[in-house]
Amino acid sequence: MCWDRAGDDVIGVFSPHAVAWLRRQMSGYEQLLEWRYINYRTEDPTAEALGIPVAGEPAEYPPLVAALREIIPADEPDPVKLWWEPDVVRWLYAGARMVLDTLPESGGVVVLREPHEIEAWQYAVLNMRVVFAVAAGVWPIPPGTEQARHTMPKVDPTRHDHDRHLTDWLKTVVDTLTELTEPAATS
Repeated sequence: MCWDRAGDDVIGVFSPHAVAWLRRQMSGYEQLLEWRYINYRTEDPTAEALGIPVAGEPAEYPPLVAALREIIPADEPDPVKLWWEPDVVRWLYAGARMVLDTLPESGGVVVLREPHEIEAWQYAVLNMRVVFAVAAGVWPIPPGTEQARHTMPKVDPTRHDHDRHLTDWLKTVVDTLTELTEPAATS
């Protein structure tokens, strides 16, 4: 995997297998976000006043909780977290959708033409990485979610090293993209 520039475009060259795996993972992540969003409440005084759905209860699915904790501060009171969550989930969903829209159906060349596509890759891939790492058992489940561990896929210990490698690879994808696209720091 490597990133390079071609004029104003950013080009990512991946193996076709890596693109297919990333597409599967990002699709699952997008579906998780969509599932959470469609379960928000609209028949609620706050939702009616705002004109948008609200989270009625905190998320329980450990990988989703871990992903949300990356963005919503854990020390915020539950009502504030529930207030922020729909906006965060919509933002993450839009990023996942953008990544999926830029992944080729076949082959391994990704072309990012706009700054918002680059930004979507930077935050969506890293947040999806959290979901993947927790679901695969590479990272521990977040404190307070032990009662929902049974809702997660069964961890395959024979895949631990492979899944850890994939978790690290996802960070490398974003780190190398960021190195290429961020302006160099001036001394």
